[in-house]
Amino acid sequence: MRNSDEDGAEAAHNVDVGDQYFGQKNYNGALMRYEDALEIKPGDVAIHVRLGRVLEKLGRFPQAIEAYNAAQKH
Repeated sequence: MRNSDEDGAEAAHNVDVGDQYFGQKNYNGALMRYEDALEIKPGDVAIHVRLGRVLEKLGRFPQAIEAYNAAQKH
C-alpha cells in the first residue's frame, strides 16, 4: 500500500521530468509527465499551471484554458 509521502515523491519526480522535457521543447513528453503528476495530486495548483503552459505550446488552447481555470479553483 502506498502512502502520501511516496505519492508526493512520485508526483514531484513527474513534474521534474516534465520540466526537463518542457525545457527541451519536448512538449508531448512534458504533457504526459504533468498528466501523470496530476493523477496523483489533482489539487496541486502548480501542476495545473504547468499543464496549461504545455497545452498552450501544443496549440490546444481550449484545454489550456481549462487547466488554468482548474488552477484558479484550487
